[in-house]
Amino acid sequence: MPKYFIYPIFTVIFAIILIANVPRQEIQRLSIYGIIFGGIIDVLVHSFGYITGLFSWINYGPFGFIGVHLFPSLSWSIFFILYFYFLPKQKPLNYIFAVVGIFFSVLYHTMLLDLGILKSASRIILPLFGFTVWFSIATWGFYRLNCFIDRKTREVIPVKLKRYVKQSGDNT
Repeated sequence: MPKYFIYPIFTVIFAIILIANVPRQEIQRLSIYGIIFGGIIDVLVHSFGYITGLFSWINYGPFGFIGVHLFPSLSWSIFFILYFYFLPKQKPLNYIFAVVGIFFSVLYHTMLLDLGILKSASRIILPLFGFTVWFSIATWGFYRLNCFIDRKTREVIPVKLKRYVKQSGDNT
């Protein structure tokens, strides 16, 4: 089996885990966060790594274009949907959860290096720094966007409800 089939296999495994553990309504709600903080940031990070030569995907066969690979971005989107679904709201627990996520992401990075589908200038320090920044931004951004969207939803729904009640009262 060619090495480039590892990418779709990992993506399918993550998708099965997502479908088995997260309700469909939550997948729909968290998808935008997963796409922003998973897929888009992955493309930006790996474009930076490709340009600087610090790290890049290798052996991606027909699944990539100019150093950016399709399946890892999709996998990171799925991963962050799972991450945000299980992320605790309590302060000390969410920090522990983020540290565990960073730790396992560094292990995943090391596994990809060992499989020969990723090359990197550093085995531990660079990914540890990168994942710490990435998870910090993603977690902070998720909380900020989630609060913003919840606040907007709470403001809009009562206004629409008042209009509906007023219109219903006028028709009778």
